[in-house]
Amino acid sequence: MFLLDDILMIPIKLPIAGFNWVMKQIQTMANEELLNDQPWKERLIELQMMLEVGDISEEDYVVQEAQVFAMLREIRARKEELARQQRGDDDDGGIGIYTGYGQ
Repeated sequence: MFLLDDILMIPIKLPIAGFNWVMKQIQTMANEELLNDQPWKERLIELQMMLEVGDISEEDYVVQEAQVFAMLREIRARKEELARQQRGDDDDGGIGIYTGYGQ
């Protein structure tokens, strides 16, 4: 009986499963893009080279370097938040010490 139900429900379940798969792929790609810090690291190296060659002034370098470091901090915070969500932690990020008491 359940096999017959499954066969009859295929026209309904298949499009929903396909849509869910597409949405998961989009979420994965978005996370990869948001968590990729390599372009910002390359930008930092590029800025250092431009400063050494003299293409930008020290003031411009400091401003742009601050922007790059701000983005790197945001990416690191996103990675930590994602890791915390995957672990299922609900705490505030403090250090926990297991003593074995109070259970």
